Amino acid sequence: MPRPKVQPSGASTPRTIRFPEALRRRLAAEAQRCGRSFEAQVLAVLRSHYGENVDLAPPPDKILALALGSLAGIPEADRQRIARRMRESGR
Repeated sequence: MPRPKVQPSGASTPRTIRFPEALRRRLAAEAQRCGRSFEAQVLAVLRSHYGENVDLAPPPDKILALALGSLAGIPEADRQRIARRMRESGR
């Protein structure tokens, strides 16, 4: 079996992983036996093989929603100050 191609560091990370149907069924059955969701089972398998640093990042719209939610209750003047400081620091 040929080895998968490794992307050079700095390459974009795919946001979707496609599993062959047979593998998807096996992972789903294993997830059900372990009382996990499919995604939690995939993470468990990856972590068992690659260590604890494996994680799935939320999609960009979820990250933005969390960021906007973190501004809830902050007065507009303070929000503008925060945004200005972030622009000045290059974030």
